[in-house]
Amino acid sequence: MRLERGLTQAQLAVNLGLKSQSTVAMWENESRKPPSTILPRLAAELGCTVNELYTHAPPGRDSA
Repeated sequence: MRLERGLTQAQLAVNLGLKSQSTVAMWENESRKPPSTILPRLAAELGCTVNELYTHAPPGRDSA
């Protein structure tokens, strides 16, 4: 979804007030999950609902 919006990991991190783009990278490689408190802001930045954050399948992956 981030790529569909034309955002880099660093841009998304700045928009969300995160200290580092590595946080976004960890979310994307599934080594960490975003805290529930940030999900509404993340959804707003990506132009989706919180539910869509859980159901959107990345390119090349099937949705669960």
